[in-house]
Amino acid sequence: MSIRRVLLATILAAGFAASAQAQCDTRFTLVNHSGSTIQEFYFGSSAQSSWGPDRLGQNVLPHARTMNFTARSAGANDFKVVWAGGASAQLMGVNICSTNEIVATRSGLITR
Repeated sequence: MSIRRVLLATILAAGFAASAQAQCDTRFTLVNHSGSTIQEFYFGSSAQSSWGPDRLGQNVLPHARTMNFTARSAGANDFKVVWAGGASAQLMGVNICSTNEIVATRSGLITR
């Protein structure tokens, strides 16, 4: 195979990967099936070193309620909830392009 064909194939593969990443739907729903109120919710790219701001702000998320969000970064994201009383759970390295729900349960966070 010529260098020109290898270069063309590499460029095309990179273009398809970038296109697939650009088409990723980063919207998701936080679902509270934990039996407790969620006081705080954090999420962001797994590449970040800090959680950043509480995404609920002044709000809380009672049991059996949902709230919609959009992640800024496609690919791997980390999630954290803090319940009333201070207990917390984390879910790390979730491919946001492959899930549309983060579910808080009595035993932690799961994806659906």
